[in-house]
Amino acid sequence: MRICVFLGAAFACATSAAAGNLIDIQGHPVLIGEQTQVFVDDERLPPGAPLPDKRGLRVEARLADARAAGPLGVAPAATVIFSYAVRGPVTSTAPLRVLGQEVTVTSDTGLTGFFGGGSVASLVPGDHLDVSGYVDTNASLLASFIEYLPVPTPRWLLSGYVSAVDGSDVLLGPQRVSLAGVTPIDCGDALAPGQFVEIRADAIGNFGPDSVLDTVTRLTCVQPVPLGTPGALGALTGIVGEMLSPTSFRFGPHVVTFDADTGFRFGNADDLVPGAAIEVDGVFGDGLAFAAQDIQFAAPMIRLEGPVEPGDVMPGPDGTVRVLGNSVRRAAQLRDRDAVFSAGIGAARQVELRGYLDHLGQRWATRARLRGAPDPADVRAGGPVEAVARPLLSVLGVGLDSEGAIFEDPAARPLDADAFFALALPGAIVEQSGILDGTSMTIHGGVLALVTPLDAPAPPPAGRNVIVGTLRGTDALFADGFD
Repeated sequence: MRICVFLGAAFACATSAAAGNLIDIQGHPVLIGEQTQVFVDDERLPPGAPLPDKRGLRVEARLADARAAGPLGVAPAATVIFSYAVRGPVTSTAPLRVLGQEVTVTSDTGLTGFFGGGSVASLVPGDHLDVSGYVDTNASLLASFIEYLPVPTPRWLLSGYVSAVDGSDVLLGPQRVSLAGVTPIDCGDALAPGQFVEIRADAIGNFGPDSVLDTVTRLTCVQPVPLGTPGALGALTGIVGEMLSPTSFRFGPHVVTFDADTGFRFGNADDLVPGAAIEVDGVFGDGLAFAAQDIQFAAPMIRLEGPVEPGDVMPGPDGTVRVLGNSVRRAAQLRDRDAVFSAGIGAARQVELRGYLDHLGQRWATRARLRGAPDPADVRAGGPVEAVARPLLSVLGVGLDSEGAIFEDPAARPLDADAFFALALPGAIVEQSGILDGTSMTIHGGVLALVTPLDAPAPPPAGRNVIVGTLRGTDALFADGFD
């Protein structure tokens, strides 16, 4: 049952936590049963209390028995946890930081509370926000949900990876936190860089970018991605932390492995780089191992490489790089070891960008590299197909000419032209590397690869005991079946 009440100038809606309600977590249906315990930001909701109805809010569900279908044909959850990553004041707007943590806000981020024409662009230091989403190892957040708090909250929350320990202080990125008189919980013998912590603190007046958070009431070491029982199925969403090998990466506490049988959507194994946001379906193993069955990127991945002039780069926290006619924005999850976005380039260079598209088509970079002198004979463009007029395709506004190209399937095996065009429909992801005709902005020859074909969303896999993702809707969404 949905409950709506009039608050000031707007209606606020929620869904009752009564038994039988369904919620959608990243496309997975989850039933709130009679015995389900529901938590919101570490506080247990009493039975019948309204559930948050905030699209994009991070949710974790744990099922006692994924095979025990409830009255609606979906297994009831044992626990459902709605959570935030950071709550507190804006400490910077260029880039946007909350308690020192840089926040990426895309058109896919759910927003609420920005009344009267307000927006993220109108924020000023000292404004208070609730931010939910996924924490990167570089002290940044990919925001899935942001709520503007018109009344400053007296209790703050800061979570993330410890980047340094300095005596009784720890740093989470640029934010210094004093732990004088505070005993860390579940952190082993001592706090160390790389541990993921959740910090609760009392509010501090006039808190700025150089302020020390010295009102900590509790610090707990937690797992950014939940653990599971070996052999159990799970659906986990988060950010790739570190590539360990060509077939494995670190994902929170887990080492995820994948192989030739692992399915991919919106990208492929080459797009698994630190900072990439993904959902992984698979099986928990011993020793924090997780075997991926399917990997889906949070948004369609893009790849661009080509000649770039110094004037094509606008460095800075909100910087952009223009390559092959595409203006690509810096995401907070960017890995930029050549300082392209931070320092610009002093002469024409070949620049490679990797990243993703949000649902409004904005380009975001999560990796930038210099590739030597500008070389129009060795360019590439990859992303969703926009149009097809065989032998031509359009991707990211760049023409791909298939005449004389070598076709490859997602496993880099040879493919004939008819089979390629049968699969390279609008929405499929393809990539061509070849020679650039700068006048028509068309790539010729080289290799034209099908990265991922256009496919219908797979039905939510059954039997998942642990599901982590973002809230897409409540029971009203499921009136005519699941998305």
